[in-house]
Amino acid sequence: MEDRMSNAMKFQLLLLCALVTGAAYGQEKQSQPDKLIYAADPANVPDAIAKVKSGDFNGVHIAMIARAGAVEAIPILKQQFSRSQDPLIKSEIAAALVRLGVKDDTYWGLLVEGATPGLETDAPRVMRFDSQPGPSPEFVDWAKAHNITTDSALDTLYRSALAVALLAKTADPRGIPLLRRALLSPYFLTQAYAAEGLANIQDRESIPLIVEACKREPAAAAAVIAKSLVYFDDPEAQRAVDTYVPADMAKLYRKARADGKTPFGEKAPNE
Repeated sequence: MEDRMSNAMKFQLLLLCALVTGAAYGQEKQSQPDKLIYAADPANVPDAIAKVKSGDFNGVHIAMIARAGAVEAIPILKQQFSRSQDPLIKSEIAAALVRLGVKDDTYWGLLVEGATPGLETDAPRVMRFDSQPGPSPEFVDWAKAHNITTDSALDTLYRSALAVALLAKTADPRGIPLLRRALLSPYFLTQAYAAEGLANIQDRESIPLIVEACKREPAAAAAVIAKSLVYFDDPEAQRAVDTYVPADMAKLYRKARADGKTPFGEKAPNE
């Protein structure tokens, strides 16, 4: 096993803590309060559109446009999609365009392509959550057997998890089969984002699959996955929340839903 935990692995563990305490995808990177305040204010959407038009923009601006349903930005987003050479920015734009109702398969296909590699892996469970958190011995051995570093293998799965998250946030029903498949991932982040996406779509038939994912995982990972079940008005889902999520966190999640938040921590439309 590697002698010390890599910076990437430390980030993964910090991200786990953030997710357990209720941080949503995209928020973990927003450490500066000013950025959070800017992104949360709908009055700043025109400024976000202007920044995208100028080319001086990032994922925060794209997400603001998508969340606001600002369809007037579709031509600008399409232009920047064609120009961008950054794979993540390109995927974020594709997700925004799908959320805004664009049906061009180019954008949906890119999201599926990005998510798929992490779903085709035969890797064992990635993380351990005991007194020595980090990569599981089985995952380390798997990476060595495939002649790649643990960090490189983790990075591939992490990028796929982010792609699953972007696809999940579109709430497009075409994603249901892929999101269900993602619940079988050896990587808890992928499972968590998939569960949030299925909750966002309100795919009630996936509730037993989310519960099964919780059963397979250690307590810390199960709590992250089960968070999504708060958003289903279903007795089985709510029982699973009480089983896998610590009571204080379950209370916060339920309050967030009552306050109009989506499974991703965004303010629900028309709220």
